[in-house]
Amino acid sequence: MTALGPLRPVTWIAVAIIAAVSYYIVETARYSARALGIGQVYSDVNITSCRQIGHGDLSGCEDIVVDPETGLAYLACGSLRARQRWAHPDDPYDFAHEAEADHVYVMDEGDNYSELKVLERLGDGTLQPFSQDFRVHGFDIYWSPGSRQDMTFMFINHQLHQNAISIFSHEYGTDYLVHVETVASDLLNSPNSILALSKRAFYASNDMKYLHGIRRDISNFLRIPNTHVVYRSEQGKFSIAAKGIRYANGIAKHQDWIYVASSGDPGIRVYKALPDYSLGLRGRIGFKDSIPDNIFVDPLTGQLYCASFIKALETFRYFKYPSLNTTTTAGTKILRITPQDDTGSRFDVEPILIDSGRLMPSATIAAIQRRNKVERLLVGCVMGSALVCDSVL
Repeated sequence: MTALGPLRPVTWIAVAIIAAVSYYIVETARYSARALGIGQVYSDVNITSCRQIGHGDLSGCEDIVVDPETGLAYLACGSLRARQRWAHPDDPYDFAHEAEADHVYVMDEGDNYSELKVLERLGDGTLQPFSQDFRVHGFDIYWSPGSRQDMTFMFINHQLHQNAISIFSHEYGTDYLVHVETVASDLLNSPNSILALSKRAFYASNDMKYLHGIRRDISNFLRIPNTHVVYRSEQGKFSIAAKGIRYANGIAKHQDWIYVASSGDPGIRVYKALPDYSLGLRGRIGFKDSIPDNIFVDPLTGQLYCASFIKALETFRYFKYPSLNTTTTAGTKILRITPQDDTGSRFDVEPILIDSGRLMPSATIAAIQRRNKVERLLVGCVMGSALVCDSVL
């Protein structure tokens, strides 16, 4: 009863909706503050053996893949100015910096590295430089079972006119990649990371439903679970393999398990592939105070290594204005995640490295390199120089 009389049912419904929405917004703000590292203070852990490598070439290396047999590391790197476009898709392209294509490098255990030229084959069989845009994000490598010298590289390629997957063949020991095909789909309007299954098939994460405007901002703030993982078949057909994810990010595989980082609901979702190649959710690994990016799985142990942001707001500020040198207020946490059983539901999570911002604004990938009795951690950063950490593991 009110001063104006009893509340009508429709009024109660409106009140309930307003209360529910208000509660969701408040909880989202609290959750985001914790996940974004607002008000948190971090001390450096295990960074004394880390050093920058590459003499300026190995910068903007968003992803790293290590050959489990040869121990060679492959890095996808590029212009830091061009990389800013990823975090701010509403900004106009900076054509002065976009003119330079990204680069692919191979590196041994002694920090010796060389570039793999990106080529395409003409109708007469001759090779020339790849003529399409080449702005790489995540990538993966498929090794043919019959001959591991036969390698297939799959790159997330943020081309000017579309987001696509560019596929290249590579023969181990040569210094070039040869373009096979570039594919795109409406289901992959914002591809982030890729998992190669064969020379043609793959899973790829799609991190945003809306790329521009207020809908993107609202979706990201409210952490709406509207992103997904796409499967591309041997026949070239695209389908949604898993949906209902809050900002699908890095994707990796070990045996029958497929791991997908969820940056909007900080953690890693644990899946198994079903006969139709859709993904069945089996568990989740929650992160308390950091936001996951790419995932590397140690082929020897099955342990996951995940690079995560500990002060995401400062990281995004640095991505937008790198000239401000705000990296000292950003930071990185590298997590080692160990499965405790074969159900996909129990994991031990431990930080093996915390950088308060001394080394880089935030890592996007951490990968183990083992070669000639050398074991070390390689760390890539989409907006900084690559690192090697000799005594972290």
